[in-house]
Amino acid sequence: MSQPLLDIAGLSIRFPGDALHGVADHMAVREASLSVARGEIVSVVGESGAGKSSIAAAVMRLIDAPGRIEAGTITLDGIDLAALPETRMQALRGRRIGAIFQDPLSSLNPVLTIGQQMIPAIMHAAQIGKAAARAKAIDLLTQVAIPEPETRLRQYPHQLSGGQRQRIVIAIAISGEPDLLIADEPTTALDVSVQSEVLQVIERLARERQIGVLLITHDMAVVAEIADRVVVMQHGRVVEAGPKADVLFAPQESYTRALIASVPRSDQRMERFARGDVAAGDGAIATVETVSVVFEGPRRLRAAARREVHALSDVSLDIQRGESLGIVGESGSGKSTLARVICGLQPITSGRVTYEGRDITKLAVTPAMRAGVLQMQMVFQDPFASLNPRQRVLAALIEPQMVTGKARGRAEARDRAVSALELVGLTEADGAKYPHEFSGGQRQRISIARALVLDPDFLICDEPTSALDVSVQAQVLDLLSDLRRRLNLTLLFVSHDLAVVRQLCDRIAVMQRGQIREIGPAEEIFERPQHAYTQHLLATSPKFAPGATLAREAPAEVQP
Repeated sequence: MSQPLLDIAGLSIRFPGDALHGVADHMAVREASLSVARGEIVSVVGESGAGKSSIAAAVMRLIDAPGRIEAGTITLDGIDLAALPETRMQALRGRRIGAIFQDPLSSLNPVLTIGQQMIPAIMHAAQIGKAAARAKAIDLLTQVAIPEPETRLRQYPHQLSGGQRQRIVIAIAISGEPDLLIADEPTTALDVSVQSEVLQVIERLARERQIGVLLITHDMAVVAEIADRVVVMQHGRVVEAGPKADVLFAPQESYTRALIASVPRSDQRMERFARGDVAAGDGAIATVETVSVVFEGPRRLRAAARREVHALSDVSLDIQRGESLGIVGESGSGKSTLARVICGLQPITSGRVTYEGRDITKLAVTPAMRAGVLQMQMVFQDPFASLNPRQRVLAALIEPQMVTGKARGRAEARDRAVSALELVGLTEADGAKYPHEFSGGQRQRISIARALVLDPDFLICDEPTSALDVSVQAQVLDLLSDLRRRLNLTLLFVSHDLAVVRQLCDRIAVMQRGQIREIGPAEEIFERPQHAYTQHLLATSPKFAPGATLAREAPAEVQP
């Protein structure tokens, strides 16, 4: 048996607590062992806090102080990384070990061009001069399928799409021709088409250049798509590991089975998300009539006119009372703009929006119109960013009631806030805490409670589960499904995750370039898509169906 490229044995990582404030030590990783061979993709999966990213940071020797490796070994091609002096470790980063992180925009400097970031990185990693580094940058951008690479070198990150930015991060990561590539949630914020492009690049690098890949992800469909072996972690420990087919489709451990059971299926509607006794079809609660939204783009150099960006173009649809309508499409298709238009957060260029039969296009004209919007609330993608970090949870739920006059006094507002917390599975004691004291799923529940405290008839959710691990995502989806039944809510659900939309939504509208390409019942859209773009979305979406065979033939297993 050949020696693995990366071998982690008995790794333990400790983050010291604060005895003065009663904070105990935290063991992020406990005696974890795994290996990665050349040309192999090993995926580490588990819930938030399982220790996945801590292992990736340990391999790079980038654990935040005062965290430390307490026990175990990390060897790269026989070199003990844990024992290396920092100067020697610096020489390995970027050369023998490359890294791709979750958010490509935050990984790139917004005030420097792509060339200003790539060329120095290549000079360092490949130990070559500036001219040679520029030529290599163009070659690398070509390898990761970036069009017009010479032009891209002169552009800034904000001028590129999310998928292009992520591919540029990949190009930088492989510029030193590393033996090992660490990819920590590289596709989480990407739509299905861009995600497919990024996964193809990573898989091709592994197969063609024999790069070992350590893939950290919570997306089981991504794991099913490209991984060779899977390592499942819980509470810092490895609970199961083995070939992809064994772990995903014949799991031995109860935790693995529970984790896989939480994954929304894209091949069929699961009974637990069924609509049940929700009364839909009692007429339209909201109507969008030929709405267009045009943004003025940046002024081009030496040009008098600004380029217009058509975010929405003559969009029309009805949202039936009590139904759950899903909006899907790639980034930039207009999904979030449409959601913001419906709830009055985005002015429109032309057209009309009605809610409960009233024209709310010019919402701020009268107090009566503005009051009507209290029956419509929005839940945003990032619950931490949408909550005030300096405001306790109960205060965050009381404040909107006082501002809108929904409650007659502070005592009533407090009672309603506690009831809303209990409705989403939290307690009155949780109301005394700050947002940072909760998990991502709990913060999203708080955001939902804040929306529900105003007694809305219509709830708009913009990518509310995209950053959550599968078990927390399942909890939020179960909650939304339950609230629909109990409160007869109308739900508009914006997402790029087609499996999630299939489970939760009655109808689906498919958007591309500011237009609705197709709309219809969820099962018809998935089983008999009519528009070529819908067919493209479904074809490029990673698929995972527990208990079924693999979506496509897996690469040959690589033996470490």
